[in-house]
Amino acid sequence: MMKNFFLALLFIAVVVLSFITFTQRTALHQEQDQVRQLNAKLEEATSKAASFDREEKCAKQAREEYRSDGWEKREMAGFTNHFNPKLNKCFMEIQDTDAKSSPGTIFTTKTLSDAFEGKVYGNYSWGTQKGKKYWEVPPLECDVVLPTGEKKICHSSDEFDELIKVYVE
Repeated sequence: MMKNFFLALLFIAVVVLSFITFTQRTALHQEQDQVRQLNAKLEEATSKAASFDREEKCAKQAREEYRSDGWEKREMAGFTNHFNPKLNKCFMEIQDTDAKSSPGTIFTTKTLSDAFEGKVYGNYSWGTQKGKKYWEVPPLECDVVLPTGEKKICHSSDEFDELIKVYVE
């Protein structure tokens, strides 16, 4: 009888220990999941902070390049900048319209370049022609160097804008 009692007690102890082990394992797995989730959130926050810092540096550099190249003195010039995280580059697009240098003619230019390296990735220039509607006049220059290194010739401002999206979106 005593032997049966000890066996029953031993069985109960094994069941209790198994239950405790199971609950601790479950709790451990839940804590590991929480740690993974928190690490992912921390990595995302760190990445966003780093991205924000790069975007801020990009904007500052683009503004400085715009000023140092004398564009701010032009009445109808402006620029936009964009940090591309996939390419890890800061791009700036300068646009200018000139109606004063040649009376009766309007010239429009766009240039896409790396704000830090100065490398030009795209050029667009267009000017009015007497006796022709604006849509009848092809660009004087329209080309974009794609990320593959291929130089693509374009035939309109819209096509230029479409080709540079790979850099500025």
